[in-house]
Amino acid sequence: MGRGDGMKPKVLSLARDDLKEMRSRLSEFGTVPPTKFRDSFTTFCDNIAKWPDMYPLYDLNPNYRRAVIIYDCLVFYEIENDNGKDRAMVYRVLHGNRDTLPLLD
Repeated sequence: MGRGDGMKPKVLSLARDDLKEMRSRLSEFGTVPPTKFRDSFTTFCDNIAKWPDMYPLYDLNPNYRRAVIIYDCLVFYEIENDNGKDRAMVYRVLHGNRDTLPLLD
């Protein structure tokens, strides 16, 4: 497993919008406390900062890696080289019941 240098993952604007939507959904339906969701996402980011290739490539679109961070919450990210260092770029944070493939294009 490749090691990162602890560089914080970059969460792109679309993923930030997804995070807001997920927090809203979780609050509305009460399935997961928002603090638990936040803590799970923070742990995910800490992990991929240290081990960018920790999660497997997504079978349906191998440009991305896919992680399940809590229940049905999927995070899609890529590893990019940033000045000679691997850095994770978080592209989407989606609920597992969505048709994810078209959302990754």
